[in-house]
Amino acid sequence: MAYTYNSKIYLAEAVLNVKDLTRQTAFYTQVLGLMILSQSDQDVLLGAGGKPLVHLFQTPRDENVKESYGLYHMAILLPSREDLADVFKHIAELNYPFVGAADHGYSEALYLEDPEGNGIELYRDKPVADWDIRDDGRIIGVTEELSAQEIYDMGRKVDPFVIAPDTRMGHIHLSVKDSEQATTFYQAVLGLANKFTIPSASWIASGDYHHHLAVNEWGGKNLDKRKAEFPGLAYYVVEVANKDDLVVIAERAKTQRAPINWVTSSEFSFEDPDGIVTRVRKG
Repeated sequence: MAYTYNSKIYLAEAVLNVKDLTRQTAFYTQVLGLMILSQSDQDVLLGAGGKPLVHLFQTPRDENVKESYGLYHMAILLPSREDLADVFKHIAELNYPFVGAADHGYSEALYLEDPEGNGIELYRDKPVADWDIRDDGRIIGVTEELSAQEIYDMGRKVDPFVIAPDTRMGHIHLSVKDSEQATTFYQAVLGLANKFTIPSASWIASGDYHHHLAVNEWGGKNLDKRKAEFPGLAYYVVEVANKDDLVVIAERAKTQRAPINWVTSSEFSFEDPDGIVTRVRKG
């Protein structure tokens, strides 16, 4: 199995602990246009084109997601600018609030939060020829005004709205206590390279992508360490192509003294210093 951009990993899904499963399910289906792939009284698996993207689990805990380290946002990648326009038009006409929008040079992005405060980015990648790629492999991002009206005007009204079937998880952005420590940790364990760094944040990737993971310390130094049933990010899933890659990552996690847990012979999880869990499986 080969992944795009000469990458050795693939971002598969984000798994969230939620306080109100019914309300959160309504948001992800009605506002984002994800489809229910399976559900029970305790969990709902949602996706696009039959592929899982977001998995919701009911939790008995009541903390605010912004009180602990964990998810800054999950970034859902649309296949084209037209598909981004469709979801933009749909959400805007529902009058559901956005919290931001930007042209990042390599992508165009919209930002919102689900009803419990979990961050979501909806984006499309620009052609690689438009990216600012330096000789050392770094890919420089910017934050400029999005051509929002132009994109909105491209949107098609679809009823009932369903997100484009080739939509997938593009990257995961984490809220951490120490961004320098976190980026060093994830580069070491997952074999990622630094693509762009500022004093409070880093964007890192496998291969030639702009980023598969990002970390920032913008939430401050005094948030709670993430615990298993806290509302928010339970874990996110990284896929690798083969068992050898899986074993290599597990060995690297041990070297970094990260707690690991084998779920099956083809899937394990590891925990970072902030209690954030990554699950790695053979794709």
